[in-house]
Amino acid sequence: MMKIFKGILTGTVFFILLLALLIGFNNLLEFKDSRAKIAPMLKRAGQIDVLFLGDSHAYSDIYPFELWDRYGITAYNLGNYNCTIPLSYWVMRNALDKCSPRVVVVDVNLVWEQLKLPGNSSDVHLSLDGFPLSRTKLDTLFDLMDDPAVTDNNGNSYPDLIPEFIFPLIKYHARWIDLVRGKPAPLHNRELGGERNLEVATPSSYEILDDAAPEQGFGFIYLRRLIEYCQGKDIRVLLVNLPYPSRNENDEQLYTNAVQYLADEYSVEYLDFVYMDQIVDYSTDCYDPDSHMNPSGAWKVTGFLGEHLRSQYDVPDHREDAAYTEWHTDYDLYCRDKLQSLREAEEPRIFLMLLSDPSFSTVLILPENSSIRGNAHAMQLLQNAGRRHLKHADMYSAVWSDSLMPLQQVSQTGGGAYMAFIDRSGPNPTVTECVGNGTLSGPFGSLSLDSDAGTVTVQGKHDSQVLSIDRDADLIAAMLDKETGQILYERPLNYDHGSHHQKHHQK
Repeated sequence: MMKIFKGILTGTVFFILLLALLIGFNNLLEFKDSRAKIAPMLKRAGQIDVLFLGDSHAYSDIYPFELWDRYGITAYNLGNYNCTIPLSYWVMRNALDKCSPRVVVVDVNLVWEQLKLPGNSSDVHLSLDGFPLSRTKLDTLFDLMDDPAVTDNNGNSYPDLIPEFIFPLIKYHARWIDLVRGKPAPLHNRELGGERNLEVATPSSYEILDDAAPEQGFGFIYLRRLIEYCQGKDIRVLLVNLPYPSRNENDEQLYTNAVQYLADEYSVEYLDFVYMDQIVDYSTDCYDPDSHMNPSGAWKVTGFLGEHLRSQYDVPDHREDAAYTEWHTDYDLYCRDKLQSLREAEEPRIFLMLLSDPSFSTVLILPENSSIRGNAHAMQLLQNAGRRHLKHADMYSAVWSDSLMPLQQVSQTGGGAYMAFIDRSGPNPTVTECVGNGTLSGPFGSLSLDSDAGTVTVQGKHDSQVLSIDRDADLIAAMLDKETGQILYERPLNYDHGSHHQKHHQK
């Protein structure tokens, strides 16, 4: 009897150790992208008021930390590459096991897709691997992967892939080679689920279609399920079609137009940004020619949605709530990341695009002989730094201020250097300018341009700092703390040749 007992005990211990070893290898070898994307949501689950769902448009166009800074809205972005509506539905179901948002915002760009899952199974892994194994996750897999005729791009039947989604070690067992070679793990996701794409692309020609196609496929079926599930839990739903220069290769606009009828049926709101052509400017805001926004576009989309959520959906402002202190701390880390993006932006057009960042006030200085004035696209990007939206009484519309040209004196030649101060301390940026010599007021103090001496003196709340005007540069730009006036980063830029000098100041 004792031998039997020892045998059972030994077998049990061996099984437990083997299981622990397998779990350890699974955690070591799995690609960390999904965990990095979803873990911050799980960490903050009890405080999230808004969830964003959708494909790569949502992934690249919405930055939740901007909602926190401007409106105190606690949100998370669960959008992902090729995330179909059925997959978005189940991503939401897994998230709702952990959090109870007031509003779910769904991008409907892929509503035309008739299959439940995309061909790239790695994108499905990115959407799901970061969620812990649960009854909901098993339901997810068996519902989405129920058709043996549906395969991924490698010809694998999705039902045959279910085991690797339950235990990702099956997929990632060969990753030890990467670990031995020292491949770095992905950085911790500080975008609260979003993705920052740094490029400025010339948009493709696009068309606007007014017709609508009849509902078809799983996209519409699961969009209905999503709305009904949320309404059953008293969660409000906002449907969006985020902006992009649509080429309609799959007649996608005919199907996104049909979403309006579905929205009316369920009494939910639908914002179609493709028709709201004054929210973004494709000439400055595209990451690629025909689909995604760069940060300039994403900041505009996010700002518009933040204003809309605050005014129409009664989402609370938590910035003064002591329980949300960690959001402030993490936002500061997020801002450091954005300053690092400015430092690393070697392409002048990308650097100019990033000057529209709403987290900082900006000083722009053009020496008298700057060649930027003769470059049409550079001037567009420079003007973009000072633009702001003016909301109309109609809650669906917004227009650009100053006819897209807020820097009204920048084209003046003669009289010395030009300086503009873009004050972003309030809800909307304001622009003040001077040429030659002059002093501009800020909420923290003043900025004084001495064109003869080649300096700009920034008098902040705590100290005075001096910017030197490099007369050989085309632009000198500085990012300032909105409240104190401290110079966080400054850089001279030569636009024509792509060369640049840089120095920076940090807190």
